[in-house]
Amino acid sequence: MKKLGLFLMFLLPFFCYGQVNESFSDGNFINNPFWTGMNSNFIVNPSFQLQSHAAVTSTSYLFTASEAFDDAVWECWVKINYTTSSSNYASIYIASDKNDLSAGCNGYYVQIGGTNDEVSLFVQEGTKKTKIIDGTDKRTDGNPVEIKIKVTRDTEGNFKLYSKLPAETDFVPEGSTQNNIIKQSSYFGLLYSNTGTTGSAYYFDDILVTGNKAPDREAPGWNVIQLIQPDKIHLEFSEAMDFNRAGFLLDNNMGNPVSQVVSADKTAIDLSFSTDFERGKIYTLQIDGLTDLAGNPLLETAKSTGIIEQKAQGDLVLNEVMFENPLNSLEYLEIYNHSEKLLDVSGLVFTTRKTDGTLNTGNKIPSGTILLPHACQAFCSDADSVRNYHNCPAGSNIISTGWAALNNEGTTLVLTNTDKDTIYDELTYHVKWHHILVKNPKGVALERINPNLPTQDPASWHSAGSESNYGTPGYQNSQYREINNTAEAEKAVWVDPEAFSPDNDGIDDVCFIRYKTESNGYVANAYILNAVGVKVFQLAANILLSSEGFFLWDGRTDRGKNCNVGIYVLYFEMFNPETGGRKQQKLPIVVSSR
Repeated sequence: MKKLGLFLMFLLPFFCYGQVNESFSDGNFINNPFWTGMNSNFIVNPSFQLQSHAAVTSTSYLFTASEAFDDAVWECWVKINYTTSSSNYASIYIASDKNDLSAGCNGYYVQIGGTNDEVSLFVQEGTKKTKIIDGTDKRTDGNPVEIKIKVTRDTEGNFKLYSKLPAETDFVPEGSTQNNIIKQSSYFGLLYSNTGTTGSAYYFDDILVTGNKAPDREAPGWNVIQLIQPDKIHLEFSEAMDFNRAGFLLDNNMGNPVSQVVSADKTAIDLSFSTDFERGKIYTLQIDGLTDLAGNPLLETAKSTGIIEQKAQGDLVLNEVMFENPLNSLEYLEIYNHSEKLLDVSGLVFTTRKTDGTLNTGNKIPSGTILLPHACQAFCSDADSVRNYHNCPAGSNIISTGWAALNNEGTTLVLTNTDKDTIYDELTYHVKWHHILVKNPKGVALERINPNLPTQDPASWHSAGSESNYGTPGYQNSQYREINNTAEAEKAVWVDPEAFSPDNDGIDDVCFIRYKTESNGYVANAYILNAVGVKVFQLAANILLSSEGFFLWDGRTDRGKNCNVGIYVLYFEMFNPETGGRKQQKLPIVVSSR
């Protein structure tokens, strides 16, 4: 077997791209090919096999370069001198974008062993691991376990997983699947998880990887824009970039950079300008002609930044909450920058109150999270899943964070600082705040109608519209409405709009009854009447009015039912007990259906 491996090692470079052929016959793992990782936890034993060498409980790995991905075949022999379990197993990373797993990776791996003593294929996205081929249970139920693994993948992302025990003459299928979450590979790797007594129980040998590099058709991502005073902007991208033909232009009369410094790995660049930045200004950088090394253009070509300013209470508000996730997505929370300042919200904590009023541990907002003036930011456990489910537009701000499940009936959400001694906003929501047409609140977010409305007033919130898949994480709420409407300022009372459709589709789902008083001290009574003059909903009863403001009607009756389509009448009466002044007005409101 070793001689065959050595023979193939000389032939493979002539007919295969990105291959790995490793039998450890040279007695090491640092040459031809070169492996990197937790080297001290591996040795090449006298039988020329890679063997684990961990002194204590650990998860150890080694990686070597491999771009084989299309029309690829991966083979490896594995032996475990112990019964596999949730703490004792081996993994073969057939594809990975990183050779360091300390912060996760994007790739595919085969796990040998585990709780079900099986051979299964997983896809890994960061630290999230999902089984995509569930192998036969008890396949590795033995001591020792000796098995040969084989995986194939075609250009369409069709995987087939096989295994072969020593007593078997051919590979046995474990399953097949199609998966295209990961687009390409940079490394092949080996991993084992051992307890304190199994540090030398893992063996790997006869590794053979053949296949072609997957073409890069993915647009690069623009991950970071950071202003560094007095005159520098730092940019980071998701992959190595070709900066040779790129142009950079900054507004506010800053112009083009006077110097550029590209990082060694070509994933970052520092731009220096001839003028210092000014506090209170937001600068937008426009990029032209920038591509990755494969020629894929950068899609997001403009971003804004500025000098970070101090946060104050009132600057940040809770703006949207998905507290019972849909079947194929996740819960999320959204905050909004209500100020004119550029704010660094890194390290802030979103959490809930316990029944005794104290705060739970909660989750910290990740480092580097900057919020532009009047922008929103959504947080969840998996940003891509939420973004895809709700079909969010480009530029929607969603990031992955830690998460603790929210109560489906109601709880108190709190946005606070790290020390939890400053509360920026607090919301006690309830499932009954949902629109009457929402028969099943699962998968429907509550959205703030306008950031200027009081947080704790149920009238400030509305169920997200159906046309946005019942949620708008990271971009303008489907139920957002302007409240500073002065188009009818010469009138005492008016409705906006005159016809609305309370069907929860996100378009004109609520009606604003706006008013303006000529002096202080006015008190109002307001009712909604049907076509025959019967009161169906009371908006106000002896309410002291501001100089100007509004009431909201979402089409519900006093009985909590949705009113029928038709023409209704607003009866609005306001009087001043001190002066005796009185005004009465009747206005039509049309409840329609789209």
